[in-house]
Amino acid sequence: MKILHVCETVTGGIATYLNNVVAEQARREEVTGVSVLLPEAQREEINLGETAGFGDKIELIGFQGGGRLQRLRHLATRLPGAIGEQRPDVVHVHSTFAGFLCRALPISLKGARLIYQPHGVAFDPHRISGLKQQGIQWVERALYQRTDGIVAISEYEQSLLADAGMGDKTMLIKNCVRDTGEAVAATEKEDFYLFIGRFDRQKGFDQLYDFWGEDLPTLKIVGGNVVDADSEFEPRSNMEFLGWMDNATLDGLIARAKALIVPSRWEGFGLVVLEAYRNATPVICSNRGALPELVANGETGFVFDFDDFSASLGEAVAAFEASDQPAMRQRCRDCYERDFSPASMNSELLKLYQDNGQVYV
Repeated sequence: MKILHVCETVTGGIATYLNNVVAEQARREEVTGVSVLLPEAQREEINLGETAGFGDKIELIGFQGGGRLQRLRHLATRLPGAIGEQRPDVVHVHSTFAGFLCRALPISLKGARLIYQPHGVAFDPHRISGLKQQGIQWVERALYQRTDGIVAISEYEQSLLADAGMGDKTMLIKNCVRDTGEAVAATEKEDFYLFIGRFDRQKGFDQLYDFWGEDLPTLKIVGGNVVDADSEFEPRSNMEFLGWMDNATLDGLIARAKALIVPSRWEGFGLVVLEAYRNATPVICSNRGALPELVANGETGFVFDFDDFSASLGEAVAAFEASDQPAMRQRCRDCYERDFSPASMNSELLKLYQDNGQVYV
């Protein structure tokens, strides 16, 4: 089996996903090759780890373009050639824009199965509403006819797709993160909370910033503006703005944090939760999107009501401070090892790639 992954962008969660998927797929005997069609400028986002013995089965194919419109134009030009060169059995398309392009253009897939993975449904009601939401749903349903399978990364996303009439080809395959192989249990926790992400509306940092009073412990903040470039947040005495970090440095910071806070307005999944669990770090999250599926309230963290933000998050922080934190940390690590390994996720993906018309319910 040959697999071609197609991406309009590989920043953020999609980069993490590919780093967990590509090498694991190349390890499989039944897989003869794995290619990734991605923006040339983002090639450095791909870090596959140890590939000794199977690295020759992996190929990264770059295309030009800076902004999204440029990337889409160059992707449209490069895609037919990549399919002709690679002759894949499966074309696995990632994110809404690449999914639209690959399914809307009259491109021959030369018999390959087309798998679409939105990584966050574009018509999520917490994200968009009204005529725009209805229009996106209509487009997605029309493109659905050219789709052999859809990967839903959460039960929440699966239900949105099913309610929109796209459930019979959809398979639930939750995300994973690669283990760092370090002894996280020996890491000393420090007295600070952590936020990781964009300062954009989706991630809810504006609400967290307003909530975080001087009476609370230090909040360390990793990230910056991406979509909402004009947002500005002044530092406070108990806030540390650290900017973006490389993966190794960030992993060490997560391991030292007493808890990660994820205050998103919407979230198709939430890979950062798994990165916290990998490091035995509990999570305090909003009740939006897929987050409540990942955080067992009172067991691996606490879930607060986004619509009652200040009062509910205050109660969650107080409950966490009063909890048995060492026991909670161990449950987080146990959850990671049991439910979110790359090997188990890729086994499910290969089943979908090889499917012959099975209906998923």
